[in-house]
Amino acid sequence: MGKGNLSIRLKNLKSNHSIFEITPRTIVFLLFLIVLITSSVFFFRSSIHRADRIFFFPDHKSSAPMGETRKTPRIPFDKEKNMEIFVNELLLGPVNMSLDPLFSTGTKLEKILYRNKTVYLDLNFMALLPDKRTSDFADSMMLVERNIKFNFPHVENVIITILGQVPEIDL
Repeated sequence: MGKGNLSIRLKNLKSNHSIFEITPRTIVFLLFLIVLITSSVFFFRSSIHRADRIFFFPDHKSSAPMGETRKTPRIPFDKEKNMEIFVNELLLGPVNMSLDPLFSTGTKLEKILYRNKTVYLDLNFMALLPDKRTSDFADSMMLVERNIKFNFPHVENVIITILGQVPEIDL
């Protein structure tokens, strides 16, 4: 008596659709899933190779250092290359128009070396040329040091040279 009723119920539960039948709804769901997974992979992959850095530049009105945040490329396990990318971005100047650049336009990083917690920066001669928007040369040098030490806490010393020579600064 119990077995007969059970087989009739199972026959009534069978549907006309096969498990392997692909409906338009299934296709849309699979496409959505593929796009979601692909975009997630690209997002996380690009986030791994980017770093949030804070750049300090003097305010145009008060000359007080103000920070602006930027995403810069990051090379895993290469501290010197990451500092080179950072310093090159720093020398380009601020994005915010109310901030002043550190050095005159055309200042470039010639060489960078990171050894024993010390960063050695060599800038081209354009760093010495005065500009209307740049602050005092000594202040700019101190801000470069502050920028590097803030964004790379493992750095203890920053030595800046112009064409291989340590500039003489009157304080």
